[in-house]
Amino acid sequence: MKKTVDVVIVGFGPAGEMLASLLGQRGHSIVVFDKFPEPYGLPRMSTLDGEVARLLQHASDPREALAESLPQRTVELWGADGKQKGFFDWNYKRAGHWSHLSLHQPNIEAAMERRIAQNPNVQVRWGRRVTDLRAEADGYVVTTRPSNTSGQAVDASNDDVETVTARYVVGMDGASGYVRDAVGIDVEVLHHHDDRWILTDYEVVKPLPNDLEHRIYFDLDLDQPYFFAPNGVGRVRTDVRMLPTDDAEVEAAEERGLDFLERRVGIPRDHVRQTRRKIYSFRSQVATGMRRGNVFIGGDSAHAMTPYMGQGACCAMRDAGNLSWKLDLVLRGLADESILDTYESERLAHSRFFVEGSLAAYKMVNPASPEEAAGRDAYLESTGGNVTPPIPPLRDGILHRTADGEYGPQAGAVAPQGTVGADGQEKLLDDVVGYGFHLVSTLALDEALGEERLVRLDELGVRRIRIGEDFTDADNTYADYFGQHGATTLLSRPDVYVFGIADGVEDSVRLVDSLLVQLPRPAQVAAAV
Repeated sequence: MKKTVDVVIVGFGPAGEMLASLLGQRGHSIVVFDKFPEPYGLPRMSTLDGEVARLLQHASDPREALAESLPQRTVELWGADGKQKGFFDWNYKRAGHWSHLSLHQPNIEAAMERRIAQNPNVQVRWGRRVTDLRAEADGYVVTTRPSNTSGQAVDASNDDVETVTARYVVGMDGASGYVRDAVGIDVEVLHHHDDRWILTDYEVVKPLPNDLEHRIYFDLDLDQPYFFAPNGVGRVRTDVRMLPTDDAEVEAAEERGLDFLERRVGIPRDHVRQTRRKIYSFRSQVATGMRRGNVFIGGDSAHAMTPYMGQGACCAMRDAGNLSWKLDLVLRGLADESILDTYESERLAHSRFFVEGSLAAYKMVNPASPEEAAGRDAYLESTGGNVTPPIPPLRDGILHRTADGEYGPQAGAVAPQGTVGADGQEKLLDDVVGYGFHLVSTLALDEALGEERLVRLDELGVRRIRIGEDFTDADNTYADYFGQHGATTLLSRPDVYVFGIADGVEDSVRLVDSLLVQLPRPAQVAAAV
């Protein structure tokens, strides 16, 4: 196959799927290559956060994607002495969804794949490994060959070689990503993990004791710590550190997992059915960049982390949400290509927070000595219990700044999403108005904005939403938000982050102008306007 497309995506996990769905629904020509012959079909991630759940409202049918999901309200931390020492408080809403959800990953992937399949401009090529990537005058030439069930390229005739030329290439192809290495992006390893862990997934066939179908906890045992959590409705998992003397072949046996489940967790073996048991090691690493020319990387290729914050797949899908709207505007000729520079500046630092935070959590779970374990437990007790780390806002990108150059209030934070009333129905805002920028206000702004601004806002797909006039604030989300921050207007981005807030008509116009300055038309188009 020889063809030219807008975007080639390498890797069809959650991040590649999110990017293909969001871009594909905008009509762009996309080819996706994945080295495996078919979807994995088993869960890897077990936690999804609210902002990514909001993106799934647009990348899929969210009812399908979030089927069998459960709110995760608390993560318990049990010390080396067998007593609870602390917890993560997740009992709140974020972007219109519970801040964290336990889920069955195949539901999410299947829902995005079904949405993607509705777009004939997107081709998904399973069982194709990228073997060459090079820049030419008219774009990037991507060469692939057939691959086997383990994802390795196999000997093939020239007829089986596929070559695609793309304006942009995005590598979402995992921690050992080919695309990253092909364009010379280095990786900073923050920690070399020598220990091995064994992850086991189970289906629940009989009700579990002690509400274990809903509880999440870390057992911070000094010799063999472990993690326990649901994987959505009717599923649970353990993640256990192997002892240095453990034999991998022996530990991989199903019987060993069932024995551990009975002995340490308190679940009788006849209450579950094993669906997966896998030995693996962690990675804690960050790429030194996320762009070379018109080649981008994201997901584990850019930032691989331990699972202790439940953020690996979430960060990957945030990458896709960020890059998709910027590529869309550039490909449609609505914004200058320079806005793509902000992908790396926004996503790299933000993701690094989670890599470092999950590494800190790993060290908390795995102290080097009994003295360190005792110190950790004492610290957890001294905090009053809740040790939830605050998540920082985005920085260094397309965000509102005040006259003194400082970031405006709430700029870069996750935007609220409330339930609104319209036409006799109450739904989450995005389910009513759709994907894109949202200018939400209690004020009538059109006259003050004027025709020229309104035309440009319409070009960029900015939805203008007047609370109290177009929609009722059914659950008071916007009244509470505006009251808390002393604002009347909120401008949010397609990737569900706040561009900025404003108070009053004049301040709202300045807020819009700030966005339009940061999303300039392409130079040749601007010159003609």
